[in-house]
Amino acid sequence: MSVEACAPPSWSSTNAWLMMAPPLAEELSPQEWLADGPHLLEEAAQAADNRVLGHGRGAARAISLGDQAWAGVWRTNRHGGLFGKIGERRYRSPRRLQREVCLVSTLRRADLPTPEILLAYAHRRGMWWEQHLVTAEVTGACTLFAAADEDAALEAARRLLARLFAVGLWATDLHPDNLLWQPESGTCWLIDLAGARLLGRPLRRQERSARVERFLRYFDKHAGRRPQGAERFLDLIEG
Repeated sequence: MSVEACAPPSWSSTNAWLMMAPPLAEELSPQEWLADGPHLLEEAAQAADNRVLGHGRGAARAISLGDQAWAGVWRTNRHGGLFGKIGERRYRSPRRLQREVCLVSTLRRADLPTPEILLAYAHRRGMWWEQHLVTAEVTGACTLFAAADEDAALEAARRLLARLFAVGLWATDLHPDNLLWQPESGTCWLIDLAGARLLGRPLRRQERSARVERFLRYFDKHAGRRPQGAERFLDLIEG
C-alpha cells in the first residue's frame, strides 16, 4: 500500500520528503520545511527548552511546533546491530520512514494506541538520506520499564501485546522501553515502530514466542530481574 493511500498528504522535492498532520500543514509552510527542515527542527527543539525525553539508539527530544506550540517528540531513525555502528543514520531513500508513517496511520485507524505523527521529514545528504519523525507527546507517561512494578501497567501492556499479535504486527524492537504507561488514562502506548510491519495475519505461535521472550529478556538484561507478574506474558505465546 502506498503512503498516499494510508497517511496524511505529503510533499517532496529532489532532496527531501515531508509529511505533516493536516492541522499543522495549515499553520506551517511545507515548502519552507522541504527547503530547511534540519534547521527548523533544531529551532523547534530550542522552543521546547531542548528537553531530552528518552534514549535508545539516539536521544528523543521534545519540540514545540508552530504558533499553537504543538508538543511533539523528535526522533531520528538509526540502524541497529552491526550496520548501526557503520551506517548509523544513513539510508538509501526515505522509504523506511514512509513505511513507518503508513503503519502508524493503519494502527491508529484500528484504534490501537500509538501516538499521532505530527511530522515526518527525510532529506538527502550526498548519497544518503536522514530520516526524522515527530510524534505527539504522551503527557504524564513513563516507560513500562520504569513502571514495571505496577500491576495495572503490566496488565495494560499484556492486553496491548495481545492486540498487536492478533493484528499481525511484527516488531523486532518490541521491548518495555518502547511502551509508555499513562496512569491517568490507564493506557499503554506503543512507540518507535521503525522497521516494524504488518504480516497480514495473526502472529503464529513461534513468532509470538520470539517476541515475548525478547520482551522479557529486556528486564533480565537491564534490571537484573523480571517484575512480579511477568509470567502473565507467557500466556500470550498460546494466543
